[in-house]
Amino acid sequence: MDFTITKNDFYEALHKVIGVIPQKTTISILSCLSMSLEDELLSLTGTDLEISVTATVPVKSSTSGAVAVPARLLSEIVRELPDVPLHIRSDNSTKIIISTDKGEYKISTQPIEDFPKISVEEGQFSFVLDGKLFKRIIDKTSFAVSTDELRPALTGINMEINATDLRFVATDGHRLVRMVYNNFSAPEENQKNLIIPTKALMLLLRNLSDEDKVSIKTGEDHIVFNLNSATVYSKLINGSYPNYERVIPSGNDKKLHINREQLVAALRRVSIFSSSLTHQIRLIMSPNEISIQSEDIEFGAEAKESIPASFNADWLQIGYNSSYLLDVIRHLDNEEIVFVLKDSVSAAIISPSVQQKDEELLMLLMPIRINEDTVEGEDLSSEEVNQSPESEEVEVE
Repeated sequence: MDFTITKNDFYEALHKVIGVIPQKTTISILSCLSMSLEDELLSLTGTDLEISVTATVPVKSSTSGAVAVPARLLSEIVRELPDVPLHIRSDNSTKIIISTDKGEYKISTQPIEDFPKISVEEGQFSFVLDGKLFKRIIDKTSFAVSTDELRPALTGINMEINATDLRFVATDGHRLVRMVYNNFSAPEENQKNLIIPTKALMLLLRNLSDEDKVSIKTGEDHIVFNLNSATVYSKLINGSYPNYERVIPSGNDKKLHINREQLVAALRRVSIFSSSLTHQIRLIMSPNEISIQSEDIEFGAEAKESIPASFNADWLQIGYNSSYLLDVIRHLDNEEIVFVLKDSVSAAIISPSVQQKDEELLMLLMPIRINEDTVEGEDLSSEEVNQSPESEEVEVE
């Protein structure tokens, strides 16, 4: 292997792959990435055995070949080099030598034969989405994914391939996001639910540009994303996703219209004074304004702020975890947002006042019971909430 590439081009390709390399592993070859050169096209591949990422970049070369190189060490030295041409060659497959006009750096390699063979199976169904749209979908849903490894289905994003739309859903039991893309169709035999690991989608974001077309191929137990200069392969999460439609209330009859930026700014200020344990804030709604209040009894601190709003009922008081509420609102990008409410113990539906073309974005947030002794927020799976047919538990079994 012998080639020349600019530092910036090489580091950009490394950056796309390095995220899949395990931080700690008992299998030493997994700490390496595969460098394969053929016909002046360099392919960099990393894997954790569940997810694989391959990035390609054109180079000037005279000799093809393949080696397995320690990923972190390679990335660190390339990052620190100036933006100059790099001459990289392998030394009888035991070392790679990186040369610049100022220095030379040698890294021991491992046998390329030990690197896992990434066999990308044929997909059962494929479709294409715009890169800009897919980045938006991941951004709007990934923040609500659960980190609870005891509920593995909730640690990924559920992709529903339906006859007339494509749906992406994420929930952690306290909040839920559903993103529907309507400009889509699929034959009956390809309609299914797939739970995609969040890590795979985050790695996809590293490789994705607005100009990309994302070719998505689905299989029985895997999914493949093909981009202009990268491929992300991932196994799917086993299990069934909860019947989330059951927890989306249909009887909420109260609407609050409010400016998103004003609400975010007020929440950030008032939440400073909330309890570090519950992060509880109170929203007190009246026809022409909303009052936001918080109190930290432990430190004797409290705050109150009012901002204009339009509410179609006389009065309602409701409590939320301020961190969850801010997360939801920040991921809505319309100037005005709408809360659709029922009472102080039922889930709120939060959405932009005007939806993007071919999209339906809905966010659901459970309240905190307003009680000075409250130490935990309501959960979509809590026993008390389950007593209401519109707030049933999200079954994961």
